[in-house]
Amino acid sequence: MTSPLPHGESKADLEPLLYRIHASSDACADWSPVLERLRSRYASRLATLTRFDFGTGQGTVLCEAPVNPAFAAGYPSYASRNPWFLSSEPYSPGRVLTGDELLANREFVKSDFYRGLLRPHGLLHSLFGVVARRGDVVHCVGFLRGDAEARYGEREKAGVRTMLAHLSLAFETRWRLRESADFARALMGIIDRHAHASWLVDGDCRIVHANRSASALAAVQGGVLGEEGRLVAAAPIDRAALRAAIRDVTRAMQDDGDATRAVTLSVPGGRHSVVVAVHPAGRMFQAGSGETRPLALVTARSSQVEHDVGSCSLVKQFRLSPAQARLSVLIVTGHSLADAASKLHVSENTARSHLKQVFQKTNTHGQMELVHLHARHCSDHE
Repeated sequence: MTSPLPHGESKADLEPLLYRIHASSDACADWSPVLERLRSRYASRLATLTRFDFGTGQGTVLCEAPVNPAFAAGYPSYASRNPWFLSSEPYSPGRVLTGDELLANREFVKSDFYRGLLRPHGLLHSLFGVVARRGDVVHCVGFLRGDAEARYGEREKAGVRTMLAHLSLAFETRWRLRESADFARALMGIIDRHAHASWLVDGDCRIVHANRSASALAAVQGGVLGEEGRLVAAAPIDRAALRAAIRDVTRAMQDDGDATRAVTLSVPGGRHSVVVAVHPAGRMFQAGSGETRPLALVTARSSQVEHDVGSCSLVKQFRLSPAQARLSVLIVTGHSLADAASKLHVSENTARSHLKQVFQKTNTHGQMELVHLHARHCSDHE
């Protein structure tokens, strides 16, 4: 069935309007031209995009055409007294209504909403469609005419009903995109606040995101760095190992598996190594390739960074005793056995006995294997 078009308007006239609807972002600057076209299309004095909450009675004008600051500023004060919103039942998505269908004009003109808001602007007749609804909150597109102008009829209602399908789709799309973008920013904020250098990379080591500590680690310790958009080990001899760890983790995700790798990287010119943990980090659609690819979270920290015994996941997971826990934390943060014994005020033989017990509980066979186990399992590096 062909949707009705106003006299003198062709489908060619409709296409630019539909394009603007679907290309609009959340900004009022994008919706103003859309509302202006719709206002002209339905021969209205004012076109609005409004939000109303039936739970609180609060309402606001999100955008209007032509711009009418006085109307937009006054609307929130009168929204709760709008007799068109006495009941939420008629406001299902896609519904098109006129004001006099909900309340006859002879009664409507007695309301504060009309007397305080509409009449000062010479407005009376209304036509509106429900673009979207979430619980008690509705978003409506509305059109208003003066009291001396014709009421809206079935032709205009049918036209708005056709437009609503496009408006609703545009809203749903923008909301989903905004929700995803806001959620991504929140997650990136968590990564950015992490004390240790972290990167999100794809299977080809291309950097998707680097946190604030990443550049500091590359500049100060140099074990890992970004090079032409890819994450690489600073020492050429370690690059293959880092690439392999990232490749193994992302490939395991493609096969619906779960893998975590740990790699020790040397620091050119430095005394201490850098321990890198590579964790699966979900999948992300990449617009450049048009494909969904697995990501890895690469976290690097100096072996000299202090570590909290009380929050160590390794200690909790393997139920290490207090003495074993204190020793293991010193070992995984780069201390030698002799240095650890000195810090704990015990003999080297006592420290060696505790370390042997740690190896047994964690099923590891050397200090470096213990360090890698810690990097894979301990999420608290603060």
